Amino acid sequence: MRSSGITSSEMMPPEGPHRAADEFRSPPVKKNTTGRREARKTALREKIYETARELFLTHGFEATTIAQIAEAADIAPATFFNHFTNKSAVLHEMTGEIAEHLQALVNQELERPASAQERIRGFADAVGNDIASAEGLARDVLLELVRTQIRQHQVAPHLASVYEPFARIVREGQAAGEVRTDFDARFLAEMVLGALNVAFNRWMEDAEFPLQNGLLQAADFICQAIEPRAQ
Repeated sequence: MRSSGITSSEMMPPEGPHRAADEFRSPPVKKNTTGRREARKTALREKIYETARELFLTHGFEATTIAQIAEAADIAPATFFNHFTNKSAVLHEMTGEIAEHLQALVNQELERPASAQERIRGFADAVGNDIASAEGLARDVLLELVRTQIRQHQVAPHLASVYEPFARIVREGQAAGEVRTDFDARFLAEMVLGALNVAFNRWMEDAEFPLQNGLLQAADFICQAIEPRAQ
């Protein structure tokens, strides 16, 4: 009988005789459904947060309802409660933005070539402008921040993160001969922030207080106070 010329080894697949069996025994690759589920959950929470933030900014915290937030975010009201216990929980989470924003503003002042006094006035002006553009919401957030931190026995929490950057402004001013050197830079930074905080406190006690003017007046006063003493 004539051979076909094909050997038994040639009839096997190139990968070897056990390929099919190995594939059968190998467990299926599991998809990372948990990671995707968590990512969707995080994205939805962020959507609810940003929607609530915009409504607070537009209508005010008190006038905004959870039903409005749910409708604007295209979710059921029950879904809101899966992520936040109540409206105040959203506001509380926003308090961290205040400290971060203030720190960003003072860091901007540190980056620009200017005197210590110009940087202090620039910070006061920027804060006043930003709060004026979101006055009602900013006041609600600051009040919540202060209430929270007072319960934790901390002082002036909205300014705590900028103490060291302001101390650097003062130190650089001292090195340039713009700021008095008979007091430590850290102490003078606390005095600068203390003066600005007086304006903040007056505004939080009285919504009609002109915060921007108050901040600029406080900045002018303290800038004169930290100038070098005449010999």
